[in-house]
Amino acid sequence: MQILTKSIYSLSIVFWVGSIFFFSFFAAPSIFKVLPRELAGNVVADIFPKYYLVSYICGFLALISLFISLNKGYIQKNQMNLYAIILIIIMLGLSVFSGTYLRGKVAEVKQEVRSVEQSSSDYKVLKIKFGKLHGVSAIINIIIFVFGIALVIINTYNISVE
Repeated sequence: MQILTKSIYSLSIVFWVGSIFFFSFFAAPSIFKVLPRELAGNVVADIFPKYYLVSYICGFLALISLFISLNKGYIQKNQMNLYAIILIIIMLGLSVFSGTYLRGKVAEVKQEVRSVEQSSSDYKVLKIKFGKLHGVSAIINIIIFVFGIALVIINTYNISVE
C-alpha cells in the first residue's frame, strides 16, 4: 500500500506538470501555427475541458495520496510536506478557477468578439477584454506550472532524506 500511495502521488504530480508543459509549449503553439486563428481557437477550446479535468483529477489524487502517506506514516511529517499541501491546494484552486469561471468568461467574450463588426468600437473593446482575460489565464497557468515544478523538487528532496 505504501508504494502504491507514494506512486500515485508522484505520478499525479508528474502527469499534471507534464500536461501543462506539453500543452503550453508544444500543442497550443503548433495548433495556432498550422491552423487559421479562429479554427485554432476552436480546437484549443475543445481541448480545455479535458485539460482542466486532468488538472482536477491529478490535484485531487495528489492531495489525497499525500494525506494518506502522512497519516499512515509512509512519509515524514515535515515542513516540506506542509509546503507541498499548500502548493497543491493553491494549484487545485487556481485550476478550478481557470477551468470553470475564467474559461467561461473567455468563451463568452470570444463569442461576443465574433458577433460584432471588426470596424466597430465594440470590437476593439472586446478584443482588449479578451486579451486581458487570456493574459490572466496564461499567468495562472504559469503559476500552476512553477508550483508543480516546486512539488517535484519537494518530492525529490523528501525521497533523498528518507
